Amino acid sequence: MLSAVVLTAQTTVSPPDNKYTPAQDVELGHRAASEVRQQLPVLRDENVKSYVEKVGRRLVAAVPPDLRHSEFQYSFDVVNVKEINAFALPGGPMFVNRGMLEAAQNEGQVAGVMAHELSHVILRHGTAQASKATKYEIGEIAGAVIGAIIGGRVGNVVAQGTQFGLGTAFLRFGREYERQADIEGSHLMARAG
Repeated sequence: MLSAVVLTAQTTVSPPDNKYTPAQDVELGHRAASEVRQQLPVLRDENVKSYVEKVGRRLVAAVPPDLRHSEFQYSFDVVNVKEINAFALPGGPMFVNRGMLEAAQNEGQVAGVMAHELSHVILRHGTAQASKATKYEIGEIAGAVIGAIIGGRVGNVVAQGTQFGLGTAFLRFGREYERQADIEGSHLMARAG
């Protein structure tokens, strides 16, 4: 009975307005993931990949029905860089930096970071933010979206190395989207156990 009370007392997070369709999220995320895999060193360690996949799949299974998009194609890769970071792209591709895995003291910390990033995907924050760039087409914003989502030094390198010319500052997630991802991420972790 206590569980039912706790679940009904949770803060509800609603996805922001978005002019893009979930299928366009997948298209943009697929393009961006391809570019990320070309520009960043993806770790080729099956044990590490399997671990990250296991955590990711458990979190995806906990996505509530009202935020599920059957089109989304979730994937989980590890980037071989020491920077403590992770990022997820529209439509489902997620990249976890080796540095974050090394810094984490337990699986709960890894799951916390991944749940936050997964929340950006299921709330469709990338394309919701891109919806504000009405005069640009989906292909023109891909590089800026990648750089903004990745963030930090690596994100700037990716954004500058793309063929797309928009600045990443325009598409950085604001405090509200980060707050939503924190809340929804905590809900995902709770549902995933």
